[in-house]
Amino acid sequence: MGHLSLGMLLVQGIATAIDALSVGFTIADLGWVAALVESIIIGIVTFVICLGGLSIGKKVGDRLSGKAGILGGVILIGIGIEIFFTNIF
Repeated sequence: MGHLSLGMLLVQGIATAIDALSVGFTIADLGWVAALVESIIIGIVTFVICLGGLSIGKKVGDRLSGKAGILGGVILIGIGIEIFFTNIF
């Protein structure tokens, strides 16, 4: 299994930052206490999911290494389409 290059890490960081920006826009209308609570909850959920991904990656990483990025992209595209259609209709 290859190592992540600096370019790959930068692209992943930008994608994560764009996702965080959209969440920030969503909770911007809330009071600071509600925004803080939601941010803490989002952080905990993200941490748990990352740990799950690491655990799964250690077990089946070699077999799914090429397909994991595609699967993640398809899931994110699906979520984006669902959000788009929910807000349009």
